Amino acid sequence: MFKPLRVLLIEDSPADALLSLHELRRCGYEPLHARVASLTAMQAALTEQSWDIIIADYSLAHFSARAALVLCKERAIDAPFIIVASAVGDEKAVAAMKAGAHDFLAKGNLARLGPTIERELREVEVRRACKRAEAALQKANEELEAKVEARTRALVRTNLKLRQAINKLQRLSREDALTGLLNRRMILERATGEWARWRRYVSAFSLMIIDADDFKTINDRYGHLAGDQVLKLIAHTIKRSIRTVDLVGRLGGEEFVVVMPETSAEGALAASQNLMSNIRQSPMRTDDFNIPVTVSVGIATVSLDDKNFDSVLQRADVALYAAKRQGKDRAVVSACGFSELMVTSV
Repeated sequence: MFKPLRVLLIEDSPADALLSLHELRRCGYEPLHARVASLTAMQAALTEQSWDIIIADYSLAHFSARAALVLCKERAIDAPFIIVASAVGDEKAVAAMKAGAHDFLAKGNLARLGPTIERELREVEVRRACKRAEAALQKANEELEAKVEARTRALVRTNLKLRQAINKLQRLSREDALTGLLNRRMILERATGEWARWRRYVSAFSLMIIDADDFKTINDRYGHLAGDQVLKLIAHTIKRSIRTVDLVGRLGGEEFVVVMPETSAEGALAASQNLMSNIRQSPMRTDDFNIPVTVSVGIATVSLDDKNFDSVLQRADVALYAAKRQGKDRAVVSACGFSELMVTSV
């Protein structure tokens, strides 16, 4: 059963647009779409109807994703905006995310498109539900002031229920629905705060990016429900393996991040060894089979050579991919330069 999805494609290549639509259908969506390639065409499309998702190339002959983001901001469009582009530099990708894009995918890696859309649609629904609850709370408060004493207690109870609902929705907006960890937006926000603290006090912190090994194989062999249980197992093991002062969140897919305040590269490496050992000793068991689970870890410690938090995150990501190339189930520590990888631990 295909799920209907209203998709606005900002793309001047019909072939690339067809590839995106094919991937959406492969992921179970039935896209009702329009393709635009100019500011005027996009204005008309936004006026004609509302859209569930906007997928844009970064640079078109007569238009651009940046210009489209400006228009979405002017129109207060709440639909997720995903950029699917060919090779674009890191600085442009970061600038686009800061301008309001929700994710940035490579055209050569469209397999991420379906999961990204699923995640963003879930988060936008939580945001909208939170806004509806906040509007209801404001209305209830206004009515409370106008009611006579006889209605006061009843309205206070209503107010309390609405506040509890908002608290629950706000918690859902901070947490990853599957694992209960901080979601991508919240963990990166907290990590950026740790960067700001380092800039002020020059107090070292380290970052670990953790990725489940052979997760696609697990999904293909045992099914997505088993894959979800593996992610929950990894999340639980990470939480019990780190300190209470450390921050942990899910970046997306099978990737997690841990921010470790007051931690050197050596301390982060020791923590990663403990974590990997705990995960190896915790296979996912069912009535029918045991699934061995391992992870690879990329580590970066902040340094004066880092211009911003994104550079620390990128170094940890480079180290993670080095760990994958070297055989998985290991940790790699990055030096200050992106191309240098100093320490490997199995």
